[in-house]
Amino acid sequence: MPRWLRATLVVGAIGLAVFVLKGSLPDVDDVWGAMSGLQPAWLTVGIVAEIMSMNTFARLIRRLLTIGGTRVTFPRAVAVTYARNAVSNSLPAGQVVSIAYTTRQFARLGAATPLIAATLVLSALYSTAAFAVLGVVAVLGEPSIRTVALFTLTAVALTVVVLVKVRPRGLAQRLGRRFPSMVGQLRSAREAVRLARRDQLILATLAMANWLLDIACLAAVCAATGVHVRPQTVLLGYVAAKAAAVLLLIPGGLGIAEVGLAATLIGAGVGGGAAAAVVLLYRLISYWGVLLIGWAAWLLLLDGIRAHAVRAAQWVWGVYVQWGVSMNPCTLYGYRDLPH
Repeated sequence: MPRWLRATLVVGAIGLAVFVLKGSLPDVDDVWGAMSGLQPAWLTVGIVAEIMSMNTFARLIRRLLTIGGTRVTFPRAVAVTYARNAVSNSLPAGQVVSIAYTTRQFARLGAATPLIAATLVLSALYSTAAFAVLGVVAVLGEPSIRTVALFTLTAVALTVVVLVKVRPRGLAQRLGRRFPSMVGQLRSAREAVRLARRDQLILATLAMANWLLDIACLAAVCAATGVHVRPQTVLLGYVAAKAAAVLLLIPGGLGIAEVGLAATLIGAGVGGGAAAAVVLLYRLISYWGVLLIGWAAWLLLLDGIRAHAVRAAQWVWGVYVQWGVSMNPCTLYGYRDLPH
C-alpha cells in the first residue's frame, strides 16, 4: 500500500472517530466508575475465552503440519503461536518478521520449506475466509447499513463470478514470469499439503472458532462492565476495529482498534466511561496480555534460555522434595515399616 494512501486512510479514520466521539469523551472519574463495579466471573470468562482462542489457532497450525508429515507437540505449537503473534504485533514490519521467525521455528522441527509455505498460506487463507464471513454477517445484521452492504456485496460477487468465468488468457503465464519465486513456492505448497474433505472442514471450524472465541472475550468484557448491547453491535465493532487495523498496517492496530471499537459502542448508545472501560479491559486481555505471554514464549523458545529454565525448574523441584522430606520424616518409611 502506498504511503500516501495509508496516511490518507489514517487521517480519515481519525477524523471519523473524532466526529463520532465529539462530546462523548469520558474523564477519568467516569472510566473508574464504570470499572469499579466489575463482575469477576465475567472477566474470568473473557480471559479463558482469549486463551482458548489462541490455543485454537495453535491447533490449526499443528494440524496443517501434521497433515504434511511433521509432528509437533501441542505445547510447542502454542508457544510458537504466541511468539509469532508477539513479533507481528509489536515490531515495525512485524508481519514480515513474523513469517521469517515462524519459518525458522518450523524448520527446526524438521518441516520442509514447501510444507512451511503451505502451512502459512493455508492458515492465513482459512483465517481470512472465516473473518470475511463474520464481516458479511456483521454488516448484514446492522439495519442502518444493510441495504448499502447488500448492494456492495452483490456487486463484488458478480465481479468475482465474471472474472472466474472469463479467466483472462495468459494471466497465469504473466504472473509466473513476473513473480517466478512466489508462483513456484505456491505450487510446491500445493503439493506439500493434500487436504481431504474432513481436513478442510476441521480447518474451517478451527479458523472460525478462533475468531468467535476472541469475540466471546469482548462480549464477556461487556458483561463484566455492565454494558448491555446487541450481539450485532459487538460483532460490528469487533469486525470494524480488526479490519481498520489490518488495512492501515499498524502493528496490533494500536490506537486505531481502540478508537474504532469505542466509536462503535458510543454510536450504539453506550456511555463514554463505560465504552472506554470495555475497550481498556478488552485490549488489556487480548493485546497486552497476549503480547506479554508471547514474548515470554519467544524467550523460552531460545535454546540457551530454555536449557537454563529446565535446569532451574529441576533445581527448584529438587529443593522442594528435600524440604518436604525434611519436614515429614514419615515419608522415609512405608506405613507398615514405621517403628513402634
